[in-house]
Amino acid sequence: MKSILLVDDEPVVSAGLQRTLRRFGFIVELAETPEAAHAWIEKSQFDLILVDFDLSKSSGGSSPGIYGTGLVRELRAAKINVPILMYTVLEGEWYETASLDAGADDFILKRTSKSTLLSRLHAHIRRHEREMGKSPSSTRRLGIGRFVLDREAHVLAADEKPIPLTVKETRLLEVLAASPGRIVPTQEILDKVWGNELQKSPAALTSAIKRFRQKLDENDVQDMIENVKGRGFKLAPDSLGETPSR
Repeated sequence: MKSILLVDDEPVVSAGLQRTLRRFGFIVELAETPEAAHAWIEKSQFDLILVDFDLSKSSGGSSPGIYGTGLVRELRAAKINVPILMYTVLEGEWYETASLDAGADDFILKRTSKSTLLSRLHAHIRRHEREMGKSPSSTRRLGIGRFVLDREAHVLAADEKPIPLTVKETRLLEVLAASPGRIVPTQEILDKVWGNELQKSPAALTSAIKRFRQKLDENDVQDMIENVKGRGFKLAPDSLGETPSR
């Protein structure tokens, strides 16, 4: 399991994000001040650190919005080389530039959907593992446009909602996501998802997709799978963040 240190002086917000990240397999520790963050880092190792830009309110700082970047500079000076991401409600080029100049690897707004946040967390962790010569172990999570698929837990993260999946639903999304935009023939899907099972048939695939769509509908999530009549299935352009062709 990957570990994250979340440094944020808003307890309600940080506790909510902690619950969300834990549902998707992360170990998440909270620190409300830079001092608490340093204490955590001295006793534990983390795969990634999320820092609120404006930590000055609880840290005794005289200038609002400065202490988050100050903490990042302190961590980089202390040779902390794991990904550090600034996570904030403060929008604008100045805040983003200040964060990156301080040594942050990314700048993410708190209004960003949870699925996009998850994708970016995993991307930074994978990049760091590659740089450190490690075999990426986070391949259990697959980014699909604005969604994140947890292959082991069989959960689809749709914005802030975790949607439990069956093994076949998980495998179906894996097959379609392997070539985004490609129409995957029905027989190819059956071979890769059902293998040599006796229940393998176009009707079984149709039923599986119908049940999956029902789950999406129950969670107010737009359909992800497009049926191309007579040819097969593909991921819907909207699910990939694309504009449908006309």
